[in-house]
Amino acid sequence: MIFRNNVWVGKMLEQYMNWYDLALEALNYEIKNLKRLEGVEEVVVVGMGGSGIVGDMLSAIAQTYARIPLYTYKDFYIPQNFINKSTFILAISYSGNTLETISSVQHAIKVGIPIGIVASGGELIDIAKKHHIPYVIVRQGLAPRSALPILLIASIKILHFCGIPLIPMDIVEKSIQVLRDAEKAVAKASQLAEFLNNSRLPLIVSTTRFAPLATRFKNELNENAKMPAKVEIAPELFHNDIVGWERKEMHGKAIVINSDISYENLLLDFYADYLKSVGFEVFYLKLEGNVMERYLEGSLIAGLTSVKIANKLGFDPLQTRSIAMYKDFLKKYREKIVEAVLR
Repeated sequence: MIFRNNVWVGKMLEQYMNWYDLALEALNYEIKNLKRLEGVEEVVVVGMGGSGIVGDMLSAIAQTYARIPLYTYKDFYIPQNFINKSTFILAISYSGNTLETISSVQHAIKVGIPIGIVASGGELIDIAKKHHIPYVIVRQGLAPRSALPILLIASIKILHFCGIPLIPMDIVEKSIQVLRDAEKAVAKASQLAEFLNNSRLPLIVSTTRFAPLATRFKNELNENAKMPAKVEIAPELFHNDIVGWERKEMHGKAIVINSDISYENLLLDFYADYLKSVGFEVFYLKLEGNVMERYLEGSLIAGLTSVKIANKLGFDPLQTRSIAMYKDFLKKYREKIVEAVLR
């Protein structure tokens, strides 16, 4: 379905352009039912889509600052090897009504794992109130994917004040400053949107350290621009993906996201040159600052790029009809799914 009214594009752009103010707002969110926890040895984030990617980013950022691991699990349940008293479950759902996340929380409650919840409302907040679970309510009225900074910061806060300081709050406060210069992000997004013109399946490349950012780019192109995309991660891609281009029967455009580690950039340079040799055009996205600054700036650029492409193609970036179809499907089988999880 082609959408040719740019009102919705303007609304989506405004949400991205307000990220700095949203981040400042999130620093002041109140944590309800706050509990200090002892003996937490691992954190598992449950969430889907624009909420689930927050967990992926937390995991990647925490590798620099934390002494305990953080994992993300995206399904209807908590895996058996995470079911113990030393695990903390952080549930993130912007709407508060994501069935996969609700089901996972109900599973965690049943087996007695400590939980925290971040949502704008919905069923998850009702569950938090009923079971006296620590929770943060974030601002309503945004598209889940454009709520990334408030979900990210609210998640860091609830972990920090529950006694699980994975990412120092002073790092958070410093890092959000990268969002102040939104026009800088707009300039890069304009270049990227022009670069991706007529691209049918853009390839997005990063190192393992920034894999969630590459995935975020793909997801933004998927949801806002209705554009399929492919993600490959170095150094793993050198053991499989690189061989697939030897036939030289398919080529296109690639976005290569730089790293903050010098040898990783050497790997990316090698792959960029290889892609060019088999017919690709390559856009090198250079980000700066600490790991969290890079995630925030890169995510903002990704969002703006995807909305600019949506505008050019005449699509409504807010509309995700296929996801709505999936949610309607889940409604029919909700009881059966949750019953199977809690059995």
